[in-house]
Order: sequence, then C-alpha cells, then structure tokens
Amino acid sequence: MDVKSVLYALEENSNPSRKKSLIKAGAPEDTYGVLLGFLRKYAKEIGMNHELANQLWDSGNTDARLLSVMLFNPKTLSIQDVVILLKDVTFDQILDDFIFRVAVYMDELGMLKDVLMSAQNHMLKRGAWAINVHLVKLKMLSNDAVYDLIDTIKSNLVDSPKIVQWMMNRCFAQIGISYESFRDEVLDLGRRLGVYKNMHVAPGCTSAYVVDWINAVVK
Repeated sequence: MDVKSVLYALEENSNPSRKKSLIKAGAPEDTYGVLLGFLRKYAKEIGMNHELANQLWDSGNTDARLLSVMLFNPKTLSIQDVVILLKDVTFDQILDDFIFRVAVYMDELGMLKDVLMSAQNHMLKRGAWAINVHLVKLKMLSNDAVYDLIDTIKSNLVDSPKIVQWMMNRCFAQIGISYESFRDEVLDLGRRLGVYKNMHVAPGCTSAYVVDWINAVVK
C-alpha cells in the first residue's frame, strides 16, 4: 500500500460536514473530512507502517496526518524526529493526537518533554504540557514534581498564549483529579486565577474552568 493510493482512498471517503467542522476548529484547507470510524478501520487494515506514516505526515493533509498517527511506531522515533514532525503543525488536534497516541510511548519521554518545553514554538510547548497531562493522569510524578508543576502553572497560566494555556489548564485540572492530596490547593488556586471561569458551554457540558472540571469528574 503506497501513499498515493491511501490519499486517494481518503479523498474518496471525504465527508463535507466533517470537513467543515475540522476547518472551523482550525484545520488547514487541505482537509478531506474523513470520519474517524473509517480512519480507525483503515489503520487497522494497514497495520503499523512507519515509512508510510512518515509519507502521509509529509503530505500535510489533515486526514492523512490523523491516519499516520495510528501507523507510527513510537519505538523508532528519536527526539529530533518528533521535533521535525511537529515544528510545522498549526492544528492543535493533530499535535494532541500525536502526543497522546505516539509520543507518550517513546522511551525518551522525559527528555522529549524538556526539549519541547524549552522551544520558542508555542505549539511545541503545548506538546510538552500534553506530556505532563499524561504523566499526571497516570500518577507517575512525585509530590515534589507536582509542586513544581503547580508553581509553574501559578506563575504562567493567566498570561500564556491561548494554544499553550489550554493544555496547561488541562494539566492543572488533571492534578486536582488524579492527586487527591493536592485537590483543595488546586481548587483554591483555580478560583484565584479564574481562567475560563466565564466560559460559556452547551447545556449538559462542563467548562474548562478547573473548579467546575474537577468537581464534575470527581462527582
């Protein structure tokens, strides 16, 4: 199976409504709008294929990149490979998918997080915070490491670029959810910072305001 035939299959399975939603969410115009159900089924049919994944990623097409995330072998990726792959990403969903589905399974995850965190590129910094979300969710951090995260969030959350702020806030909420001993501190700080406090959401949904987020999940 080659990249040309895969791109053809993706285009043939385009969905106008899905395409419209993706572009509205920030995807580039080079988007077919393939439904996730088809992508998952197609990825299973192809199987892990690192070379094809790289070629699909290089195409720049949104759906091709979403599919490639399901085909990469994280054990063959270096930190430099990841930086090269992510440095031109402009759509946050692509970056988040790559981090949570591929990067977190790399052996050098801690070093990757440090490299991404030190980057000037805001999208790469978002990737570093996504790794923090993963580590916090699995309770892989010591109490000292959690304290350091809270201090960083306290100093930077309010003024961080929106693309970074969203994932940093997600990490903030995840600390309060995963680490019960820090929950009251996170809730108190969340009230004082007030980030996303006035966020409007549809009925039945929970806002990104950490107080509401944590309480909804814990409940």
